Amino acid sequence: DGKIWISELQGNRIVSFDPSTGGFEAFTLPTPWSGPRRFDIAPDGVLWIPAYAANRLVRFDPASKKFREYELPIRDSVPYIARVDAGTGIIWIGTAAADVLYRFDPKTETFTAWGLPTRGATVRHLTSDPRNHDVWLAYGASPAIHPARVARFRLNATGD
Repeated sequence: DGKIWISELQGNRIVSFDPSTGGFEAFTLPTPWSGPRRFDIAPDGVLWIPAYAANRLVRFDPASKKFREYELPIRDSVPYIARVDAGTGIIWIGTAAADVLYRFDPKTETFTAWGLPTRGATVRHLTSDPRNHDVWLAYGASPAIHPARVARFRLNATGD
C-alpha cells in the first residue's frame, strides 16, 4: 500500500509512515516489553513480527488493526527475525537463544523446529529463495564465540 513500516524495540510498537500524507501511525504490541525485531510483510499486507523478549511470533493485520500472538514452542527462544516465503506463505523465524530455525504455517497455526548445526547461534538474517524455497541463514554468536556462518536449509520432497 506504499506505507513504510518500522519497529521500535524499546518502544514496544510498530509504526507506519504514509509518504503520500506525511502521517505516522503507531501500534503498541499487546504484551508489554515484547521487543519487536526484524519483521516481514506478507503479500496480503499482514506483518509477521518476532517478539524478541516475549518469545512470540506476532501477526498484525493493518486492515483490521488487530494483533494475534503465537507462543513459540521452546521457552526463551528469543525470536530475532521473521521472513515470509511469498510463494508458500510459510513464516521462517530465526532465534537468538534456542539454536533452532522455526517454520510457522499460518494456515494450520503450527510450528516446526529444526536444530542448527552450531551451538550458541544468533540468527540475525535469513531469507527464502523464491526459486526453490531453500532458507539461507546468516548467524554468529553473542558474544563472538564462533565465527559468523552462512547456512542453507533445504526441505526434502515430503517437507521434512
